Amino acid sequence: MNTRNASSASGILDTQRRYIVSAQELNDLCSLLVQRLCTEWLPSAYPLRIYGIPKSGSIVAAHMQGTSPNIILVYNPEEADCFVDDIIDTGRTQKLYYDRYKKNTYALFGKGASLNCLRSVPPTQWVEFPWESEEQTNKEHQDFVVRLIEELGENASRKELQDTPARFLKSWREMTRGYTMEVNLKAIATEESLFPTDTHGMIIVRDIDFHSLCEHHLLPFVGKIHVGYLPNKHTIGHSKIPRIVEMYARRLQVQERLGQQICDALAHVLQPKGIGVLIEGSHFCMLMRGVKKEHATIMTSHLKGIFSEDARTRQEFLQLVHH
Repeated sequence: MNTRNASSASGILDTQRRYIVSAQELNDLCSLLVQRLCTEWLPSAYPLRIYGIPKSGSIVAAHMQGTSPNIILVYNPEEADCFVDDIIDTGRTQKLYYDRYKKNTYALFGKGASLNCLRSVPPTQWVEFPWESEEQTNKEHQDFVVRLIEELGENASRKELQDTPARFLKSWREMTRGYTMEVNLKAIATEESLFPTDTHGMIIVRDIDFHSLCEHHLLPFVGKIHVGYLPNKHTIGHSKIPRIVEMYARRLQVQERLGQQICDALAHVLQPKGIGVLIEGSHFCMLMRGVKKEHATIMTSHLKGIFSEDARTRQEFLQLVHH
């Protein structure tokens, strides 16, 4: 394993002895780690495949991928050239991954004399990253939830409700995480996720579960999305389609715009002969309030290219989706 020494950290320390990593510092450190890996690995490994150790290492890996075309993010540790993480604490995870896969782990921070780290902090230091700060429920936001609970006629100080504001905010950040996902469509269009093909058959990814929030009532709407396309010169990695769906679904949405955004994004990436997106959604604003129609389903379709222009192609798509 590599034994290069880490440099000392000089970030912001608050009164509780936390090292608070700013968003700018995170970007700078990710760029530095990319430079270091490229120096050590290229050109022997090109492009360099990295795997982010869940969960925070996955965030670091996504940041790194966005800074260099020489970096590819993979989701199977066996396919990676090396692993990345946010911090190496005791070193147990680093050792576990090395023993299992015989590959090194690199991190932004390391405690004590940890190996393969850009910055070192004392073993007792707590390092707080931007995504952890976002999960913190500050008093101002919690007070808003308290006022909402009281407006409903409840006693917000009741024991069972005391932790509800914090849980509410955390759950809403999770349900709207599509705003921070930002799948790099430009990178997908030029890098590892597209594969040359000479096939002329239709490709369909069916029954993609989605969960979104109606922007009119802030109530959920859920269902399934079906995506089909006729390749022109390339196909896309199948897992990328559900990821794009997730990015646009986990936001305040309307079903019509959700389908159009998915259709436009995939058309931009693939440049296919045609593409179709069909959404079947159940809206809680119709189930729990208003007309209260429990079994009503909203269906929307979005078509481009030959799917829109040729009735037989469109019919084939719809038949395969409901086969």
